[in-house]
Amino acid sequence: MLSYQNLSIVLLLLFCLSATYTDLRERKIKNFCSYGAIYAGILCQVISVLSGSSTLLGSVVTLLGGFFIVLVLYWFGIFAAGDAKLVWGASLLMPVGLFTEANAFAQYTPAALIFNIFVPYCLIFVVYLFIKTKTLQKWEAFLAIFRQEDFRKQIFDLIFRLIFLLGVRVLVMLSLDWLGVELELWYQLLLVLSLYFILSYYVKKFGLEKVRNYVVCIVLIELMVITTPWTLSAWSEAYVPLLKIYLVYIAIFFFARHFVQNLDSMVLDREIDLSDLKKGMVPAEQIVKTEGDDGEVTYSKKDFALPNVLNPNIILGTLPGGVSKEKVAELKRLSEEGEFEDFDNKIRIQRSVRFAPMICLGVILTLLCRGPFFMFFQ
Repeated sequence: MLSYQNLSIVLLLLFCLSATYTDLRERKIKNFCSYGAIYAGILCQVISVLSGSSTLLGSVVTLLGGFFIVLVLYWFGIFAAGDAKLVWGASLLMPVGLFTEANAFAQYTPAALIFNIFVPYCLIFVVYLFIKTKTLQKWEAFLAIFRQEDFRKQIFDLIFRLIFLLGVRVLVMLSLDWLGVELELWYQLLLVLSLYFILSYYVKKFGLEKVRNYVVCIVLIELMVITTPWTLSAWSEAYVPLLKIYLVYIAIFFFARHFVQNLDSMVLDREIDLSDLKKGMVPAEQIVKTEGDDGEVTYSKKDFALPNVLNPNIILGTLPGGVSKEKVAELKRLSEEGEFEDFDNKIRIQRSVRFAPMICLGVILTLLCRGPFFMFFQ
């Protein structure tokens, strides 16, 4: 292994261990760790290209793709800002030489690292909840999924999203064929998913869900029928990879997410008065501002969700970083003015999680297994 790759491993572990220490001690990841990992990672990618260990395209895809992945995770409130920066830097610092003999998925270090962070975290968290809850509580948590007022609407929305995703795949493949560009399967999936998330954001931002569902999706279905040969192998090759990803997405981010959230609210959440809110507390509910046609402003609570951090109407989101000192002061002021009387000035709080140790664990697993941890068993 090249000496610079050994150095990158040492730097990577030092940054992660330092971030773990400060996160456990001070509940924060210092910019020295996160930005240091990013700058060192970019330099590592430049050296790998110059030395021939990596292609320019591969390093650019790692750089931009890793940034997009952590941006989406931050955007949806899964990562705090410090966590997102540290993970991006860690994915760039991963020495390319470790993954040359691995498959395509393992070679894409941002995806492998995210996998090695979240799968162990989810397993540990779910096991803890299962130990802490009784059988009756588990059954109630499962039934509560189907008792949601908008359950049917959510299911139909998932179906339309699937059609939209498959249609975006067709448009991407037709565009690549027209341009004469050939990409490996994982790069194709990354491009399709990136475009899908970008378009979905603007659909939601401008309220175009009905247009997407009843106009765009119908056109995309016709396009899929016209452009895909009527054979089982052709349809399987074209759509099964994305269909598998989407089914996993539904299982994890819809059914499993709601089930775990219901268990979490039974075990770990507690309700407090907003006057008792303190810096660093992590809300389990959102407070959303709504402005009527007459200019009247009202506030309402919503259950835990993956919020858009750029949405100015979310006064209090369920972000993992906890509420800031300024946000606490703003909420207390609004509470004193009587803006939250509709829900008795109460808010549910969840237990704070230090995520830097899980990032460090994911980095160690990625280095030891040279990709996703399940490769250790192959």
